[in-house]
Amino acid sequence: MNRAPQFFLLECPGSGRMLAFGLRWFALIGSNVPALARARGRRLRATHYVVGGVPATVAGYGRARLGWRYRRHVPAGRRAGAAPLQAAAQLFALLYPDGGHSLVHLPDGRHWLVAAHGGAVISQTDRVFGSLEAAQHEQRALLALRPALKEHASDQVWAALQQAAEPAARLTALPSRWAELPLALRLFLACMVCAAVVPPLWNGTVSPLLRKQPPTPQPSPVRDPVADAYQAMLRGTAAHEPAALGRLLAAMGRLPIQVRGWALRRAQCDAGAREWNCSAIYARAHPLANNHSLHALLPAGWQVSFKPLEEATLAWRVASGTLPLADIALPSALHVDTQVAGGLQGLRPAFASVVLSPPIPLLPRMAAPAQADVPQAGAVRMDLPVLRRRALTLHGPLRSMALMPGPVPAARWSRLVVDVQPQLRPSLTASALVAELQGDIYEQE
Repeated sequence: MNRAPQFFLLECPGSGRMLAFGLRWFALIGSNVPALARARGRRLRATHYVVGGVPATVAGYGRARLGWRYRRHVPAGRRAGAAPLQAAAQLFALLYPDGGHSLVHLPDGRHWLVAAHGGAVISQTDRVFGSLEAAQHEQRALLALRPALKEHASDQVWAALQQAAEPAARLTALPSRWAELPLALRLFLACMVCAAVVPPLWNGTVSPLLRKQPPTPQPSPVRDPVADAYQAMLRGTAAHEPAALGRLLAAMGRLPIQVRGWALRRAQCDAGAREWNCSAIYARAHPLANNHSLHALLPAGWQVSFKPLEEATLAWRVASGTLPLADIALPSALHVDTQVAGGLQGLRPAFASVVLSPPIPLLPRMAAPAQADVPQAGAVRMDLPVLRRRALTLHGPLRSMALMPGPVPAARWSRLVVDVQPQLRPSLTASALVAELQGDIYEQE
């Protein structure tokens, strides 16, 4: 479903070390961390990985560039993999255990965004940009979600990375499953393969010399409809990018409560395929308020409709980036039950209600095909993880939405509604701006 990105290397002058930039980082949950790290790396088709973080464990994955760009940075004597490769983001997390972020200007003109918290690299960082504007845009999105991160100077971070050499930051080549087998077992399997392959190969090369056999018709491959439906579901189901909810809340927070005698009554945004369709209802709250003055203040790209003397409806759109589930590393059910649900439990005092429904499978289980010529269909289907969806609804003051601890992984938000309800006694869960956020969280077993 997803592949690890190709990292690029920069050599530290005079040290013989290479710094790797542009890894993809994931949290690891489980007792056998090395086995979990290798299993995730194989699913991502990574060539190298590194594990770090205490007590939270994260792992970074990447694929080595095999073309001329990779050979250009690695001396000829070390192209076989002997050059010590160090993950720059993991070095940053070790150098600054209290956390922070930095936008580093690299010697080749590109810009590198990195952030860490509690000795662990934050996912969605360790990214390299070709332009300063794109890097600053992602930096602002990061700070909108984690405003407490401390900023470290670019020159100081780059100088520290060139001098640092930590064994815990060294990239490890991902071994194949065959290489992890004991030598005796590999020799036994090789002998079994030779015993099975050599006699048919011998007969196949000698028999054509004696007589020409007619070609044996090969059965046409039979496609598994369940596997096809599974892949189509992954491509057709989308989730929002981590920064999409922050942009929507910021756009809703910029709506004026009172403007030229008009008062906000209700605002609503519904998710579309590529953008949010938003509307806001304003009512005349002052005798001197008129349609002309409201229309004159309309921002570019917005529309207004009147009803016709006492009410106006404003309509606009907000960009919402989405990604198909095939391009997203879905969280496990245990991660949602512990990390996501645990964060929501901490927010309960600031909301009137927080509801997370039980998981529902996206694709029902189906019986294996009855064709006798498809012996592998059942085995292929057993490798497909079960994907599930959970409905999430948060109801409470609009200001409480900003307390969310971070981006919810693999979430598809469907609606945000804000109602203006004057309160005689405002409290932690009661405010004049009452919001309701609805969405779905996707997970896999």
